[in-house]
Amino acid sequence: MDARDNVETLLVLQPIMVDTGSPDREGRLVLANGLLIAVLVRLDTPEHEVGPGWFVEAAFGRLFGISAPIFATLEEATRWLRQHRKP
Repeated sequence: MDARDNVETLLVLQPIMVDTGSPDREGRLVLANGLLIAVLVRLDTPEHEVGPGWFVEAAFGRLFGISAPIFATLEEATRWLRQHRKP
């Protein structure tokens, strides 16, 4: 096993406002070891069928094109992003 397999990717969630065209604007830039891998947006307006949660608004690199669920918490989103970013 390669020693790099034992190192967990450092994910940083940086707060940012996102112009989504809706009232849902609270967001997080998700950086993995300094690289932008996703943009999360908090869904918290009543018109969402799924209720409040975090939505992957944009994904890059290995995450591009992968359908993600709505996450109840940022911790759930972080765990999913970590798992699906692996090669």
